[in-house]
Amino acid sequence: MKSGFNSEKFCSNKIEIKVRTGERRRGEARPKAKRLISELFSARLAPTAVAGAFFFCFLFMNAAAGQGRPGGLAASSGDSPARVLVIKAAKILTMAGPALENGMIIIEDGKIKQVGTNLTFPQGAEIIEEPEGWVLPGLIDAHSSLGLVDETGRSENEELSEPNVAQLSVIDGLNPFDKRIVQARAAGITAALVTPGRRSVIGGQMAAVRLRGKTVEEMVLLSPAGVKFSIGEGPKQAFGEKGRLPSTRMGNVYVIRQALLEAREYAEKWSAYEKKLAEARKSRKDTADIQAPKRDLRLEALARVTRGELTAFIECYRVDDISAALRLVDEFRLKAVLVGGAEGYLLAEEIARRKIPVIVGPFGIGPKRTETERVAAANAARLQAAGVKVVLQSEVQYGLGTLEELPLVAALAVRGGLPEEEALKAITINAAEVLGVAAKIGSLEPGKEADLVIFSGHPFDYRSRVKRLLIGGE
Repeated sequence: MKSGFNSEKFCSNKIEIKVRTGERRRGEARPKAKRLISELFSARLAPTAVAGAFFFCFLFMNAAAGQGRPGGLAASSGDSPARVLVIKAAKILTMAGPALENGMIIIEDGKIKQVGTNLTFPQGAEIIEEPEGWVLPGLIDAHSSLGLVDETGRSENEELSEPNVAQLSVIDGLNPFDKRIVQARAAGITAALVTPGRRSVIGGQMAAVRLRGKTVEEMVLLSPAGVKFSIGEGPKQAFGEKGRLPSTRMGNVYVIRQALLEAREYAEKWSAYEKKLAEARKSRKDTADIQAPKRDLRLEALARVTRGELTAFIECYRVDDISAALRLVDEFRLKAVLVGGAEGYLLAEEIARRKIPVIVGPFGIGPKRTETERVAAANAARLQAAGVKVVLQSEVQYGLGTLEELPLVAALAVRGGLPEEEALKAITINAAEVLGVAAKIGSLEPGKEADLVIFSGHPFDYRSRVKRLLIGGE
C-alpha cells in the first residue's frame, strides 16, 4: 500500500519528540516503539489496520510520555502555572502593620503571596495599576441581615413563635441572590456577620459569610459563628403585645438565664454519658445498656455557649441592659460580644475589665428609640480608650443609613475621637477577629484570602468611590 504520507515515519517521529524531553527511563520506549511500528507496516496492512496502527501509536506515545510521573500518569491540570495577579497602588493599608506608600500585592491562585514594595513577580502576571488608589482589606459588616431581609421588607430573620429559638440557623434562610449583596459589594463590603433580628430573646445561630457565591455553602466562612441574644425593647414589644413572657426587661433576662441553666444541665448529662461510655470501652464491658441522653437541638446550641465553644452575641443598648448582660457573662462565664452598646461609654471600664468586644452602633445620627436616647458620637472612642476592642457596623439594621455608609460610620467615629487607624481596624481586622475568621480575612498578609477593596482616595472621604473589589482574588 503506497501513499504520499509516510505513516511509519510520522508516528516514529512523534515518539522521538515525546521521548527526547523525558527522563532517561523514557528513552527505553524508542526502540520498542520503532520495532512495533516497523513490524506493523512491513506486513502491508489494510487501511483499517493502518488506522488501528495510528490509534495504537497514539496510546503508546501517551504511555511513554507518562513514564517517570507518579503512577505513570500524564500531566494533569494541577501542573498548569498558577494565576498571578499584581496590584500596584499609591497606598496599601494592610491592617497588619504600617501603611505602604507605592506598594505592591502579589496574589497567587486567590491568596495573598507577598505584600511590600519593589517586589519581583513572574512574567505574564496580570497587573492592576492604581497610581492614586488606596487598597485595604475588604470591609466587614459585623451585624447584618443580608440574605434574610429583601428590599421589599420581607423578612426571614425572626422566628417569633417562641422567645427562645436557639436551634435555628440563619444559613437555612439565607438567599445568596439577595440584591442587597450586590449593593454591599459595590460599597467595598466583602464579608458580613449575618444574624437573626432583635425581637427574639434568643434568636438563633449566626453565620460569617463572604459576599460571593451561588450557594450558601460557597458563601459560608464560619457557621455557626455564635448565638444571638437580645435584651431590651425588641423582645418586650414582640411578646408583651401578645400578653406573653417576656413583657419586661426582667422577663428578658429570666428567659436567657433559664435557658442557659437547662443547657448547662444538658451538657453535664452528655459529659457523664461520654465518660461512662469511655470507661466501659476501656474495661471492655458491654456498652449496650448505656443510654445516650435524648438530643435537643435547642439545648445543644446553648450547651456549646455554656462551654465557651460558641460566642454569645448579646444585643443591648441602655446601661441597665448592658449591666444585665455583664451579670449573665459573669454567672455563666460566657465568651461574649456586646452588640449595639449605645450607652457602653458609661460602663467602658467594666466592659474592658471583662475583655468583651463591642460592635458599636448606632451613633452620631441621633436617638431613634428609647434605647438610643443617650447615643454619643464619642461612644466608640471612649470604649477604645478604656481598652475595649471596638467593631463598627453599618446602620442599615436600625433604618438609619445604607450599606454604602459603612466607611462614613467609621469617619463619624473618628470625629468622635476614635483614632483613624482604630476606625479602619474596626471595619476590617477587628471585625474579622470578633467573628472568628481572622485566619482567612481582615488584613492583607501572606497566606490570607485575597479579599480587598481599592478606593479612589482616602476611604473616609465622602468623595472617594470604590474602583475595584476582589473576593478570593476575583
